[in-house]
Amino acid sequence: MNVAVDLDCGATLTPMQTWPERNRQWLIGAIGRLRQRLEARVADPSAPLVAADCVETDELPGFTPALVHLGRAFGLSVFERELLLLAAGLELDQGLRAAVATLNGGASSRASYGLGLATLAAPHWRALSSDSALRQWHMIEPETGPHLTQAALQIDERIVHFVTGVPASDPVLAGVATVVAPGHDIEDEDASLAARIAHTLSAPDHPGAVAVLHDQDRDPALRRDMALAVLTRLSRPGLWLESRDLPADPEALLRLAVHVDREAALVGCLPVVSIDGAGSEVAALRLVARLHCGLLWLGALRPQLSSLVRPRRVLRFDLPPPDAARTRAALLRRWQRLPGAIAADEAATRAALERAARQFHLGPSAIDGIVENLPTMPVEAIWPAAREAARGGLDAIAQRIDSRVTFDDLVLPPGQMAMLRDIARHLRQRDRVYGDWGFGARHQLGQALVALFAGESGTGKTLAAEAVAGDVGLDLYRIDLASVVSKYIGETEKNLKRLFDSAEASGAVLLFDEADALFGKRSEVKDSHDRYANIEIAYLLQRIEAYRGLAILTTNMKGALDQAFLRRIRFIVNFPFPDATAREQIWRRQFPANAPMGEIDFATLARLTLSGGNIRSVAVNAAFKAADNGGLIDQSMLIAAARAEFAKLERSMGSLPGGTA
Repeated sequence: MNVAVDLDCGATLTPMQTWPERNRQWLIGAIGRLRQRLEARVADPSAPLVAADCVETDELPGFTPALVHLGRAFGLSVFERELLLLAAGLELDQGLRAAVATLNGGASSRASYGLGLATLAAPHWRALSSDSALRQWHMIEPETGPHLTQAALQIDERIVHFVTGVPASDPVLAGVATVVAPGHDIEDEDASLAARIAHTLSAPDHPGAVAVLHDQDRDPALRRDMALAVLTRLSRPGLWLESRDLPADPEALLRLAVHVDREAALVGCLPVVSIDGAGSEVAALRLVARLHCGLLWLGALRPQLSSLVRPRRVLRFDLPPPDAARTRAALLRRWQRLPGAIAADEAATRAALERAARQFHLGPSAIDGIVENLPTMPVEAIWPAAREAARGGLDAIAQRIDSRVTFDDLVLPPGQMAMLRDIARHLRQRDRVYGDWGFGARHQLGQALVALFAGESGTGKTLAAEAVAGDVGLDLYRIDLASVVSKYIGETEKNLKRLFDSAEASGAVLLFDEADALFGKRSEVKDSHDRYANIEIAYLLQRIEAYRGLAILTTNMKGALDQAFLRRIRFIVNFPFPDATAREQIWRRQFPANAPMGEIDFATLARLTLSGGNIRSVAVNAAFKAADNGGLIDQSMLIAAARAEFAKLERSMGSLPGGTA
């Protein structure tokens, strides 16, 4: 790495120079003074050592050379600073190499501890120790040899570049750590939190503090944006480390920790450890255990952070989940930054974004995805795009029902239809009434929107839920309580928490099937499992009542439900078994326009005592039979399919006009 540089010992500094220029001129002078000292020793080996410190000489007010900063940051002695200057100077100055070669008897132009002890100011043996600052921080390492004092010294590449003021990265950190410049803004609502975190990390009574940025939504983009905002308020670059990139080997991890700490001291960067998986979290915890500097931890607070061998202050900061205000501000601000965003349809786009923000609470990554597509996105597509972005991990724990059912597709008595429309109205206008109009502040209790759909199987409960969700443009998710309730104590609460936390972002309609299995009349508590079952029920009720969306529970046995539970339900819709008139309407609505229809007597079919679900099953089965036979869907096909349906139900179909049975 030898680089010949023309160093003028008489160079002087001028106030108008930039810092790199001033640092270069200062370094030229320091190396020149050291070279003159060594040349004097060459001329007169018996001359006494000069006690003057080449490093601290000629420092100007308001200017700190890189080598001086390095010495102060790591507490280097005068001898260690000069040893570092010697090693760096040999990489840069031909004259210095010549003087060292002469002092070494012409055998080598490399520096050694022995040469330093014989020629540099304030020498001491402690600098040779493996625990000395120069070796502990991997600045200088002696090459392998039989004698430590005679071993050639190798200066670290990053240290050479730092001393010369040349921007360069540390090869040890390559592929593991990325320097991130400050300058990221954040929503006004979160600015105070960013300032508080920054104050904690910069407080003199919290050296080496670990600030844990935790969010319940586990949104990496949310943690990323807050970390960048903290760096901006600290005016410090970040050293970003993804846990998945950390080495598993303990020796490599220790070396990495030393270089991370060293980089933090050299340039003032703040390490940011981003957790992206349980497996890689182990390596991240081991890294933090070896670090001395403060840092940001983007992940959950783990007990291991508070029980490190080297005690340090660990502070948890809970990031607020996205809400309507944050989503609206971020959407509008990022939209307005788009080239050509303010166009003829500005009012319509703004209104669509504000409407979507009121319903869907989106994190930074979801917002970025929507805004990037806005230039080519029709206004009417903004709501579906936001709905999709807000789903998060809900698809992994519940079944989304995609349906285009409307209220016009339902066959129910007027009273039930009116109640369903009322449910949709409450859901659609909830934010306006409780928020904008202030009813929520006056009546904080009883705001939960919970509905119970009671009726026999096939009477249209799920179809009605689809119609309500479709009317307000929200997703509908079916939750099988049997899959949520666990036999392991405490697991049910975890499952429910995960479910509701995931659903909060979108406010999706949640459909809980067979609620009587969980909310039946409570029996006497006989053992710990009964006690925990009651706790699980109470927790589910608590989460349902706190949910900002609509929760629908269905039951086939309303009479089996606990009366105390029923009193907490806002809407109870009873789905009657359809009478003949209703059944005829249901039959007529089963066949799409493209279906090949033969002669059908709907009035006769309506005499079959089947629920709406069974009627749909008969119609579909008849259609498959007609398709296979290449014919039409006619009365005979439907009667045959109905006969099979009654057999499945283990019921007698009875007689129809014309003797058909």
